[in-house]
Amino acid sequence: MSLFFALSSVLLQDAPSDDDIRHDALSYSIELQVNPSAKENDGYLSGRVDYLFRAQEDLDAVHLDSVIGPFWHPVFQQGGKQLKASWEGDKVTVQLAQPVAAGKEFKFSALLGPGIPPHGFRFGKNRHNQPTAWTDHFSIRARGWLPCEDNPADRAIFKTIVRYPKGTRAVASGVPQNGEEWSRLQKDGWMFAERETVAEIPPYLYAIGVGPWDEVIEGGEARLRPHLVWTRDKPKARRGLLHHAAWMKTMEEVFGPYSYGKYLVVQVPTRWGGMENAGNTWLMERIFDAPGRGIGTMAHELAHQWFGDAVGYAAWKEVWLSEGFASYFGPWLHASTGGPSLDRSLEGMRRRWLISKEGRTLPIRWGGYEHPDSALNTNTYPKGAWVLHMLRGQVGDEDFFAGIKSWYLANRGTAVNTSTLREALEEASGQTLGWFFSQWLDHPGCPELRFKWENDAVIITQIGAPWRFNIRLRWTGSDGEVREKVFTVDQSESRFELEGGPIQSPVVDPLVELLWRKA
Repeated sequence: MSLFFALSSVLLQDAPSDDDIRHDALSYSIELQVNPSAKENDGYLSGRVDYLFRAQEDLDAVHLDSVIGPFWHPVFQQGGKQLKASWEGDKVTVQLAQPVAAGKEFKFSALLGPGIPPHGFRFGKNRHNQPTAWTDHFSIRARGWLPCEDNPADRAIFKTIVRYPKGTRAVASGVPQNGEEWSRLQKDGWMFAERETVAEIPPYLYAIGVGPWDEVIEGGEARLRPHLVWTRDKPKARRGLLHHAAWMKTMEEVFGPYSYGKYLVVQVPTRWGGMENAGNTWLMERIFDAPGRGIGTMAHELAHQWFGDAVGYAAWKEVWLSEGFASYFGPWLHASTGGPSLDRSLEGMRRRWLISKEGRTLPIRWGGYEHPDSALNTNTYPKGAWVLHMLRGQVGDEDFFAGIKSWYLANRGTAVNTSTLREALEEASGQTLGWFFSQWLDHPGCPELRFKWENDAVIITQIGAPWRFNIRLRWTGSDGEVREKVFTVDQSESRFELEGGPIQSPVVDPLVELLWRKA
C-alpha cells in the first residue's frame, strides 16, 4: 500500500485479538448486485454469501467480524432456516442449527442488504462526477459489509458473481472460470461476471469495483489484463502504464512465481495512494497527474503482490513484512526501468524517517496501536525498507537474495511472522542474526553518533545504549589518495586508526548503507 496522507501513531493499549482459532474459513462464495447509480438507500448493494468453514474444535456457534448499520443488517441461514445472531460491537455470534465436530467442514450463508453498508463497500462519484462503487477493505473494513474472519492471517478462496448496470464495467478478485469471457449481458439488461481466486487470500485483499472505466492495454505479458482508468485520464495513464511486464519478469526470476493468474491496476476514488488487492491494484484518481505518472507507486504495489500478498503477515504488528518489503523492492524495481537510483530513494526515506515522531519513540514491531491503520507509518515503510537494506549489507547480496527467495517459495500462500524470515536468512548466510532483528525491529530509534576526527584516527561515540552496526568511512590521506574502510561498532565509544594521516575530507556512510542519526 502506498500512502498519500499522514497517519497518527498514538501509543494505546493492545488492540483486541481476533477470535480466529475456533474455525477456519475455506471459501466465500459471494453473489452481489452492485448499482452505483441507485437513487434509494435499498438499491445500492444486495446479495448473498455462502460460507464453507472447517471446525477447529467442537462448535455450536460461529464467531465472525461483522458491522451492522441503519441500512445494513445481514441475516444468517443454514439449511434454509434463519439462524440466531447476536452482535457485540463489530463481532457477531451465529448459533448453528446443530453442533459441528472438530475437523469437520460445514456450510451456512448470509443474506446481504439491500442497502448501504456502514463501511468497506463505498458508493460515490469519481473525479469526473460519475457514479462508482469500490471496496475499501484495508485494514479491518471488509467486515463493514461482509461478515468474515477479518484478519490478515486467515486466508480463503473467494468466488464472486456480480451483476452490474449496462454501460459500466466490473472488476473482481480472481480469474474467469471454465473459459468464460469477462462479462455478458443478461436478458434483464444487467451485466454478469463470474470470478474465482486461484490462491487463498485474506479478506482485506479481496476487491470488487463497478464504474465507467475505459481500458488501457499494456503489452509484454499474457497475465496483464487491460488496466481500467477513467476515459478522460487515458492519455496520461498510457504514459505511466509501461513497466509491469518487465517488473513481473524480474520478480519471478529473482524470487519466484506470481500467484494470482492476472494483474491489472484500477483507478478508483481510494483514500490510499495505492492498494495492493491481490491481482488488481487500486490506484488513487490523481495518480497519473504528476510528471512521474505514478510509476514509483505502481512499482511499490507490484512488489506487494509477492510480499504482503503471496507471503502475508500473521499479525498486524508484522505489517513491515509487507510495507517494508514494498518500500524497498518497489524503488529497486523502479530503478531497474529508469527511475531514481535505489541509493537516492533510500536517502529520501532516511530523511523522512529521521524527522518522524515514531522514529524516535516506537519500534517497528509494535502491538500498541488502537487501530491497525496506525501501524502504517514511517517505521513500517521507510525504516522497514532500511532494515532490509542493512540486512543485505550484513549478509551480502548473494545470500540476501537467496535467503529471501527460499523464504518466499517456502511460505507462498501463507501468513507468517518475522521469525521465518530470520531463519531463512540465517540458513542462507550461515550467520546468527537474532541480534540484528531484535535490535532493528523491536527497539525504537537508531544509532545516534558523534564523530571526533583526529590526524590519524576517529572516535565514534554513541549516545544512549550502544547499537551494533557496520559503518563505512571515506577519507583522503596526506598523499592525496582516497581511502575507504568498513568498521564494526558495538561500544559506547570506539576509536579507529585511519591510514595516511593527517587525514582530510572525512565522509561518513558514503554509499548510503546505515540508518543513523547525527547526535
